[in-house]
Amino acid sequence: MHDTTPGPTPPFMEALVDGVKFRGKRVFVLTGDTLGTFPNRDDAGYSTLEERLCQSFGERFTMVRLDLAMGVGFYDRGQRRELFDAIGWKSPEEVQTSADPLGGLIDFGSEMVNRHLRGRQGSPAPPPAPTPAQLLERTRQRPGAALVLLRELSESVREAMDRGVRVKPLATIIRLAGAFFPPGELGRLSELDRNRLATLLSWMGDSGYAAGGHVTFLVADTRAELNTRIPALPLCQVVEVGFPDEATRRHFIEQWTIPSRGEGELSTPTFERGMNDFIEESAGLGLPAVASLLEESASSGRSVTRESVSQLLNELLRAQLDGVVTIKRPRHGDRDLCGYGGQREAIRRIFRDAEDPETAIAAFVVSGPNGVGKTFNVEAHAADSGRIVIELSRIRSSDFGGTDRLFETVRRYVEIYGKVAILVDEAHAAFGSIHSGDTHETEKRLMANIIKMMSDKDLLSKVVWCLMTTRPDLLDPDVLSRAPKQIPLFDLEGEERQDFYAAMLSRRGIQVEAGELESVVAATSWYSNRDLDSLIREVKSMRREDPGISLLEVLETWSASKGIVAKREAQAWVAAATSSYPGLVPDRFKVPDLDDRLRREKGVLGG
Repeated sequence: MHDTTPGPTPPFMEALVDGVKFRGKRVFVLTGDTLGTFPNRDDAGYSTLEERLCQSFGERFTMVRLDLAMGVGFYDRGQRRELFDAIGWKSPEEVQTSADPLGGLIDFGSEMVNRHLRGRQGSPAPPPAPTPAQLLERTRQRPGAALVLLRELSESVREAMDRGVRVKPLATIIRLAGAFFPPGELGRLSELDRNRLATLLSWMGDSGYAAGGHVTFLVADTRAELNTRIPALPLCQVVEVGFPDEATRRHFIEQWTIPSRGEGELSTPTFERGMNDFIEESAGLGLPAVASLLEESASSGRSVTRESVSQLLNELLRAQLDGVVTIKRPRHGDRDLCGYGGQREAIRRIFRDAEDPETAIAAFVVSGPNGVGKTFNVEAHAADSGRIVIELSRIRSSDFGGTDRLFETVRRYVEIYGKVAILVDEAHAAFGSIHSGDTHETEKRLMANIIKMMSDKDLLSKVVWCLMTTRPDLLDPDVLSRAPKQIPLFDLEGEERQDFYAAMLSRRGIQVEAGELESVVAATSWYSNRDLDSLIREVKSMRREDPGISLLEVLETWSASKGIVAKREAQAWVAAATSSYPGLVPDRFKVPDLDDRLRREKGVLGG
């Protein structure tokens, strides 16, 4: 027998009810998981956002929708009929169809609409009044006309209330509100956008709107998509529609997996690591996405895997943000690292200290030459600490105008996952400087958002910014001042390098004799860790055809290029000069004329 107990009440619904009942709010901007599904109020089922709003507000309000393409409409025909009767609109059978296909309402001027709605004689020969259905029909693809009509409806409701007529106030849901009211200064908007925004602000600012008890919900994916003048209204409250929490996901999945489906329907889905792990790993997915994974498993007979969850999540993020944000759950840890004992201990301590706000730092920098393993090391320790990794890439672009939207999304996932590590590779190139006159205004806003997040005390311990770079000297001073720990990574030398080679080759299944190993290390003195990985891959490839070929024989056929050796050396000098850990800097970088040497090396890098 199905459990009919409703799922947990979504927090955004509690916020809306509180805003209406106790805070006097009448305009709500709903952002976030607006395309999701949510637990019903009275049973164990799930509904869309609009359906859920109707469940909670439909008893007290007449529910109206505004759609850019469909115009003004109602969710319930009975409510529409009651509203029309209460405000005195002509019913279809009481009026003649207008001969004019537009009914004289091309401009939908307020006085004109008023006259037609009530069938008043405002001229010697008025055109036949259009039916209410015709008026609604004529708002299709006419957003300006639709807004004027909505205002007329709300004023008619208030006038009816003043006459003592029992009538419910309006609750209007505006879909894709960002398309109606896009961001931008009023003077820079197009004439149509400006007129729509002016109409809305005038309507919401009218004392009669609040007096009538009306409510308006503007639905947008992010707050950044909507004109900033709307959230600034005194009657407005911004409410985040969060992704489902663990309790909601559990209720939804348990309802989905109840083995009571009829013959011929889908079988029960299965999970690679068990239902409890799937419930935990599906954080950050809306319920429609969760349902798609369950349906795929049930229809194919294949278990839902951790990898399939991550893949779907990142597909959704790519669609929203063009690949700027990637969610990772690294599978490697400190156990998979070789060498670099001091650096590994420094990074491990940072993540350990991040658990306590008293010892946590907002950000740290890992610097060193290309291919030394900066990102791999940081991901390993982030995984060991239990943090989800959020990777930001390709975020610096004058063409990328969604910086506010980006950081709304990042904040959203921080709230979902609780504790995260935000990784930015080549951070000096990803971030512009807010102090440079050459930095695009979009990039300056991007940096301002990053610095603001780094400075947010509420996020301390929850978020650790991990900045990997070959040029720490080019990072903005406001960023560096918030990253007190700068850890250098260098190519290993001497015995440590030989031990590193031996460990890496052994782990990859390549056995070498001691004498051969020394020769290989000597023959690859300029190799980065990434170059060594490439060599191992080349050995494995060539051994498919010649299983007995040695590493030295492979090196006679292929070897990593020396093209960036000088630049890598210069990058190492920069890492040494900016390190906050003197004990991690090799002796060869400790020279009396460091500043002069550094200037020369920076010249190799182009300044």
